[in-house]
Amino acid sequence: MKMKKSLALRAMMAKPGIIVAPGVTTALFARLIEDTGFSAQFVTGAGLANIHFGLPDYNLVTMTENLELVKRINDNTTLPLIVDIDNGYGSALNVYRTVREFSRLDVGALVLEDQQSPKRCGHFEDQVVIPIEEMCQKLRAAREASVDPDLVLVARTDAIAATGSLDEAIRRGNAYAEAGADIVFVEAPRSEEQLARIPKELKVPALVNLVEGGNTPLLTNTQLEELGFKIVIYANATMKAALKGMKDLLVHLREDGTTKDDDFQYMIPSPERHRLTGKDFYKDLQMRYGVTKK
Repeated sequence: MKMKKSLALRAMMAKPGIIVAPGVTTALFARLIEDTGFSAQFVTGAGLANIHFGLPDYNLVTMTENLELVKRINDNTTLPLIVDIDNGYGSALNVYRTVREFSRLDVGALVLEDQQSPKRCGHFEDQVVIPIEEMCQKLRAAREASVDPDLVLVARTDAIAATGSLDEAIRRGNAYAEAGADIVFVEAPRSEEQLARIPKELKVPALVNLVEGGNTPLLTNTQLEELGFKIVIYANATMKAALKGMKDLLVHLREDGTTKDDDFQYMIPSPERHRLTGKDFYKDLQMRYGVTKK
């Protein structure tokens, strides 16, 4: 019997070394990330809004819309997922139902943040955080609601952006740990000095989000591990890379009028695409069930 993804993630957390979780937004991206050798993936709410709806990260996608997308992603990887559930889509009651639904999927971890609605990307502007006790109640609701008792609960605070104070972010993070969070995610630290303080002053393991062009210094994974971080996520790097690759191909097609000989330069070869999508497996199924002739 395979290990639950929540237990697999907890086992990783108990071992030395930092967990690197690239961002995932589609089922096929999930397969490629696992195929490349990573051990966990981060399902980015911003990325889901961007790539599936063409929307910015302003709390515009509903719980049920995200739930369906997460299910598709989760079905296509054996790796634990660290799933962004924004601010729980409402009050503690909404959090209860949200966690009830997502925890049935066996994803690994859920990330709940303390922003007031409408929440926004942690590297945007004008964030507002809810009172500490309100967030603690949301975390208690999340813990009680989970159908998976081993679900890893990540509490994110945007207090640095909202209040300008790292001290407040750490104070909130430790309160959230006492309310049931297994990991604390202090979003958008502004300097290496702030990064260095976070793992040392939190009572539980720390997660850090690196955003290219964002507010946080882009230290290497080795540097982050030396500072004491347990998990690093690259929330939207994969999606932005995919968009860049597609744009380069489209410009080439418009200017040169052909895609001949573009395999490897602008796109993966068709055999690689077929391997990632399991073409041979389904071809064999067709023959086994008489859907097609041998």
